[in-house]
Amino acid sequence: MPRIIIYLLIVPLFISCAGYNLDEINTYQTNLKNEWENPETTPLKEDEKDSFQGIQFFPIDKKYIVNADFTPIENGKTIPFPTSAQKIKHYKEYGKLNFKLNGSFHELTIYQSDPPIEGYENSLFLPFMDETNGDTSYGGGRYLDFEITDIQSNKLRIDFNKAYNPYCAYSKYYNCPIPPANNYLETEIKAGVSYLE
Repeated sequence: MPRIIIYLLIVPLFISCAGYNLDEINTYQTNLKNEWENPETTPLKEDEKDSFQGIQFFPIDKKYIVNADFTPIENGKTIPFPTSAQKIKHYKEYGKLNFKLNGSFHELTIYQSDPPIEGYENSLFLPFMDETNGDTSYGGGRYLDFEITDIQSNKLRIDFNKAYNPYCAYSKYYNCPIPPANNYLETEIKAGVSYLE
């Protein structure tokens, strides 16, 4: 078989195994950017639109896509999350995620709203903080969203290129949960939405 044919067969296999789909990530980021910057869909209030500087992203980097080991938490506790508006929102522990990134092992807890929000009963919430917060990313942490069905064979693919900011990063009118201390990553996550004051 010609060498070029072998190469063409192997390359898609490696891309698939890595779980790296550049078009998918680009589409996600473009849609997020358009949502905020389109006057018809933006979560911003009228008095905030003129000062809005747009959505910025770190360069897409496949090293920030990890396949985490998922361990369910039986009878998980309901945790009160302080919010940016000095209120409380409740989330139930759903499971632990363990993965290696930037040469170290990390653990995050993934949560489910308690009680579940109507229409989003299968949604999972992964708030986190890292060493970029307050510097090149929003000081109040970032979020990732999942569906229960994203967990396959006790694995969850985490793509930090899809990390997004709470609404509170851009608007004073929202009430956003603050990531808990146990979800602080002792590394820099230079992926997803960045932030400039």
